[in-house]
Amino acid sequence: MNNFHLRLSSALAALVLLLASSLPTHADEGAAFLRNLHDFRVSNFMALSNYYRYSATKDTSAEATIKELMGEATRNLQAVSESGANVLTADQLSSLRSEFGTFSELMAQNVSDVTEIGYPDLRLVGEMANQAVALSNVAQELYAQARDSSQTPVKSEVETARAASVLMAQMLSRYAARSYSPVTQTFQGASGLAPLDEQARELDTLISDFVTSTGKGNLRDAAVDIKTKWVFIRDSYINYNKQNVVFVIERYSRSILDELSAAVSSLQNA
Repeated sequence: MNNFHLRLSSALAALVLLLASSLPTHADEGAAFLRNLHDFRVSNFMALSNYYRYSATKDTSAEATIKELMGEATRNLQAVSESGANVLTADQLSSLRSEFGTFSELMAQNVSDVTEIGYPDLRLVGEMANQAVALSNVAQELYAQARDSSQTPVKSEVETARAASVLMAQMLSRYAARSYSPVTQTFQGASGLAPLDEQARELDTLISDFVTSTGKGNLRDAAVDIKTKWVFIRDSYINYNKQNVVFVIERYSRSILDELSAAVSSLQNA
């Protein structure tokens, strides 16, 4: 009998240790899942921004960047699909893949038109812009559901920085559309989007909240630098003017995105 109790106690202890050791793995999988889904959203908008630049300038570096970003988005989606976090259903993942597949096909066709013919098909460019919004809406809903159901704690500062990143990337794609493309109205009028000046004011709030939340130290310095760069280009987003130098707006916007991404990494590793 004593041996039985001893074996039972040992088995229970081993089970407790096994469960305890699995918790960090589950948390890591949940965090990676959310990170990949977030990066997926940003990459798609950045690819769209670069398409507008490519369509107007035929800059081969823009074309190469589109391919790189679409490749990153594809890998992010693959990682989301294969994740062990199991927070989305097969139907939800299928819907996301379908929306991305449509966006990818439109991107490939529109890039090909500029490369082979020399100019874009405005109807297809408009469809691609609308599809980018539809894809983002689906991804946003799934991200929110995954975040809430994954039981993975997410720091409020991380969520603020990620919300600012997605909004900045979307705003940059819209700014590029206005600066480079004759299909501005199609993209600007896409369903569910607030006017660009309203989005800029929303980003104001997000960046200010992020600065406030960072306390002191290197992260605070980085947040202040993000805000300084944003203040420099803010009026260009609110009061669009064709006289603004678009590549300056693009450079500062990309820098803000890079710094937000670095800040999120710092927060998650803290």
